[in-house]
Amino acid sequence: MVKQFTLLMLFGFIIFGFTKSTFVANTTFESTGEDSVFNGYPIPKDDHMLFYIQKSFNQNTVVYCMNHNEKGQIDANNPVNVFWRRYQEDGRKRDLTQIEKTFGYGVKAKPLKTKPNTYIFSIAAIKDKQFIVTQTDDLKPHVITTIDNKTAVIKRVFIKAEHIKLLPKVFYIEVFGNDIKTKKPVYERIYP
Repeated sequence: MVKQFTLLMLFGFIIFGFTKSTFVANTTFESTGEDSVFNGYPIPKDDHMLFYIQKSFNQNTVVYCMNHNEKGQIDANNPVNVFWRRYQEDGRKRDLTQIEKTFGYGVKAKPLKTKPNTYIFSIAAIKDKQFIVTQTDDLKPHVITTIDNKTAVIKRVFIKAEHIKLLPKVFYIEVFGNDIKTKKPVYERIYP
């Protein structure tokens, strides 16, 4: 059952202080462009970006990018780079702190033996959830995971929360991507 949770459901338990609660997924999603939760938010434009996480209480963004070697392929020694885009501080890039790497957003990756130039990684806060980073034939990177029980390319995540204490109070989490087979948008809203 845990393997079916999306990226941020488990983030909620570990990073955002969810207590015992019921998650409800909403599978209805129609989109004609940028989704309303992202209106007014800057969109990271980093090279080789895989996906990003944004929150309602500020515009600072956690960005996941693919590292590459001189041939443009995924860097075998460090396939995924994670950092902050500090939009409240002129958009500057800031590395994760050691605590953020260890307990929150850091990644551990290993090669997928059955497919070259493809890596499986997990995020520190959700070690049991797997993500696959690979490239299309034109070397465009993407990450495959599960969204609403569908195999999908994850694009972005939005967290509706209020930051009034050390840990924010999370109202819901929205995960956006595209179904890997149909290319149609997939979406999941998770309530604590």
